[in-house]
Amino acid sequence: MTLDAAAVLDALDPDQRRAATSPAMPLAVVAPAGSGKTRVLTARIAHRVAEGEIEPSHTLCVTFTRKAAEELRGRLRAIGLTEHLEAGTFHAIAWRCLRDRWSEQRRAEPTLLDRLGPFLAEEVVPDASRPAVRDLVAEISWARARLVTPETYADAARAAGRRHRSGADWVATTFAAYTAAKQRRNMVDFDDLLGACTAAIDGDPAFAAAQRWRFRHLFVDEFQDVNPLQFALLDAWRGNRWDVFVVGDTHQSIYGWNGADASLLTGLAERWPALETIHLDRTHRSSPQVVAAAAAVVHAAGLSDRSPRSTGAAGPPATVHAHPTDVDEMTALTRHLRRGRGPGRPWSSFAVLARTHEQVVGVERALSDAGIPCRLQRQSGRLRQPAVRGVLRSLDGDDRPLLSALGATIDAAPEEGPIAALLA
Repeated sequence: MTLDAAAVLDALDPDQRRAATSPAMPLAVVAPAGSGKTRVLTARIAHRVAEGEIEPSHTLCVTFTRKAAEELRGRLRAIGLTEHLEAGTFHAIAWRCLRDRWSEQRRAEPTLLDRLGPFLAEEVVPDASRPAVRDLVAEISWARARLVTPETYADAARAAGRRHRSGADWVATTFAAYTAAKQRRNMVDFDDLLGACTAAIDGDPAFAAAQRWRFRHLFVDEFQDVNPLQFALLDAWRGNRWDVFVVGDTHQSIYGWNGADASLLTGLAERWPALETIHLDRTHRSSPQVVAAAAAVVHAAGLSDRSPRSTGAAGPPATVHAHPTDVDEMTALTRHLRRGRGPGRPWSSFAVLARTHEQVVGVERALSDAGIPCRLQRQSGRLRQPAVRGVLRSLDGDDRPLLSALGATIDAAPEEGPIAALLA
């Protein structure tokens, strides 16, 4: 291993360097989009390895997609860290740990259930409609992430304001039947992996010692997306040690519908009193005008009083246009795009972002009707998450075209290619 500790820090700005080299443990870095959170995470790992503080083989880095894990390993290799380091999703790491445990115990592995919708429809609620099954998958995933059991589901769902078309009591009963059906068939779903690994650490001192010996240095990316079930596993791996580093941004927390709990980041100091928090306020991704517009929205909502600073070049101001109907909005959009196109500005230099699947499909239809070439594009990592895959796979026939569009692999647009319609 020939890592230059100083060279690792060369590409960082002063605040990033402070976060990468701080001796504090546990440490949280809270920073906006474009601030280099993942760069800080990889630099901290590499710097600590170069300084002889940690060993790669005893380091665990948890990400939220396989793609992110591969990118992280690629970044570490690029700066000279070639030794093995465990990086992956909570589910994948728990699965590997449990398989090793079952192998040592000479136990047969349970079957991994990765398609909740078809299993529920075939084994538990054969008479339920497809939309009801689809909603049931979402409710069970939410409950498991929030450590809610079938017995406590009805009260928890009502307290959270969640509603299912068949009622909370029906979901609770079906949730219990689903759990029993898995046990009969010797099957486990992705959330079972997290719960089983946590329970094994909590209940088996030998397994706990082995896990904590193996994973001595813990790093978590995108911590705002952690849910209580995942946090319980992280705390089980941690034990009574504090060598933990997390990065995140509560303003990017959009998975509350699926059980993610941003308060695990905002309230982390209450759970870990020794926690030190470093804020990064420079963003390197967007122009000052875009950053100012975003900050104004956040401030108006009372979500934060911090104002990130952009290091980018000045750009045009963000503008807001309101329209009375969807048709008027699409008409204005197509006119705006046509006015913007010109020499050196092909269609492929434009992108339209939308908040929901339905809006993306509507934008595509409007642009196509106006003769503007377009194609759907998506960020594949999030859609490969187990819970999201389960929901998508349960879509009924009428929704299949949308699923196909979301799942398509999109190559880079040629210079004169179509405009991209993005799912934000």
